[in-house]
Amino acid sequence: MAPPSSALLVVATLVLAAGCQKEAPPPGTAGTPHGKLTEMSRVEGEVVLCSHKVPEPVCTKHHPELVSQFQRAGDWCKPHGVPESQCLECHPDLTFDPLPKLPENADVAWLSKQGEDVPTLDAAAVKGKVTVFDFYAEWCAACRKVDGHVYKRLAGGDAKLAYRKLNLVEWESPLAQRYVKDVPTLPYVIVYGPDGKRFAALHGADLAALDRAIADAARTTGR
Repeated sequence: MAPPSSALLVVATLVLAAGCQKEAPPPGTAGTPHGKLTEMSRVEGEVVLCSHKVPEPVCTKHHPELVSQFQRAGDWCKPHGVPESQCLECHPDLTFDPLPKLPENADVAWLSKQGEDVPTLDAAAVKGKVTVFDFYAEWCAACRKVDGHVYKRLAGGDAKLAYRKLNLVEWESPLAQRYVKDVPTLPYVIVYGPDGKRFAALHGADLAALDRAIADAARTTGR
């Protein structure tokens, strides 16, 4: 979807840090020996990493009795013999921090949970707030960085931020075909200003660039 043309509208397409590439089939899909990235490797409370750089309580190298649980869930990287959600060789961007608990008034909603098409984002942009549309996939480790970062902002009381989640599921889904057909990597984020107009598009996982885009978009009110 092309942004509306306006001399006052600032539209930026920012190339960010490397994310999940299109070249190989995503984990958990046909044509790859890799499994699903589940939430089984996240733990509550303080995260203490073991010598394998994953949370010690769920490390299958320290706790081989957990292997069957991960394998039954489809969370298993066959080439490296560890859960997909713990394979830092395949996913160097993996994070294990649990998402912070959101206040009841946090403005978070899912627009697409199974890759179903969303014809337009304009109607879902929240007037008076910066709206972040997050196109992600459960198999994308880098996408978790964006999720955790925005959740922290919302948990910290950012009432001028609205977060809209869109699960692509796969590169060939109707949602992906509409919005990320020409996007080389995930995560992919589109930011709308408080005026309800598209402001910036970003791909990759540069959280500082995302913060800058949110701050700049917030200043578009009244333009």
